[in-house]
Amino acid sequence: MKILVTGGSGYIGSEIVSKLKSKYDITILSRNPKQLGVKTLKGSLTDRQFLLDNIKNYDLVINLAAIVRSFIKSKYKENIVGTKNLVEALERNNIKKLIHFSTHNIYNKKTGYYGTSKKISEDLVKNSNLNYIILRPNYVYGIDRNNDLYRLINILKKTKIAPIIGSGNTKIQPINKEDLADITLKLVENFKPKTIYDASGSKTISFNEIVDFTEKQLNKKIIKLHIPLFPLKLFKFVIPFDVDGFLEDRISKQKPFKLKHDIYEDLRKII
Repeated sequence: MKILVTGGSGYIGSEIVSKLKSKYDITILSRNPKQLGVKTLKGSLTDRQFLLDNIKNYDLVINLAAIVRSFIKSKYKENIVGTKNLVEALERNNIKKLIHFSTHNIYNKKTGYYGTSKKISEDLVKNSNLNYIILRPNYVYGIDRNNDLYRLINILKKTKIAPIIGSGNTKIQPINKEDLADITLKLVENFKPKTIYDASGSKTISFNEIVDFTEKQLNKKIIKLHIPLFPLKLFKFVIPFDVDGFLEDRISKQKPFKLKHDIYEDLRKII
């Protein structure tokens, strides 16, 4: 099977590529492709003609490419434009199968710039003629250095101060990127068209509980520095993430996939 992974050089994409490349013929499409032992295409989903000319003869496309954080709010429109261009290229070039990565944030009452762009992108996929799977990951983390959870724990260890947005009681179900890659592999192997899945961890936790757990593991007092949401919402136009996303719990109503990782065990490894 020939598979194209857009955004395959990213944090999640590179993990998925490493999982798939031993079984399938993988090509990465990225603005800045990394050498991951697979074929690469350097380009952008915003370049419609490039997609029409180059996305051909694939059995499946996995779409991970997205603007997740940006100070420039208009950049999030690229998620919509990119999805529209990709859908057109697949339909024009007779590629039927698409696994489209969205976000669990689309469930929020107020989705913010990023969440709104992903919600509109989902609608473009749903209204297409493609056989699609939509995957909505919860908070994605790893036990490596290149993610926010590791950076937070590192701050706690060095400063004994925990910067927390809002009350810190909002619940999330973090999923390890390795588990997300395993889920993607299962969906490739057992492709069911017109389906939508949540990808959430098996444990529910808040940022306050993460800090409390870290404090207990370190056996040292950590001061929680709560950053009020009100001033952040006033300046949300210049903050590079969806502030409103910290107001609502991200808890899946679907039964979780069978996962290898446990957030508490992974926290122990990071700490």
